[in-house]
Amino acid sequence: MCRATRLCCFRCMSWFEKVNLESCDTCGDWKCPECGSCLCSLSKTEQKIAIAYMATYENLLKEITGQSYDFRRHTKVLVGLKVRRNSLVRPEVKK
Repeated sequence: MCRATRLCCFRCMSWFEKVNLESCDTCGDWKCPECGSCLCSLSKTEQKIAIAYMATYENLLKEITGQSYDFRRHTKVLVGLKVRRNSLVRPEVKK
């Protein structure tokens, strides 16, 4: 689950609290209360960029907190983009 409580809309750039919001049944993303957008509102290229940024953010948090994010809520989008969920988690660096 996304750990951030305040999110920025990919479409209108408004910041919003995700408390008491529903996620989209199709893409699993939170719907922006300002413009109603979610990952479904983006082109395939834009969806890939958004997912890449989410993966970067979540991998940083994993480094800091040790907790990982599995992206299951976004399965339909990932399948449409032909992106494997396990490719979004950075492999551990062996020391």
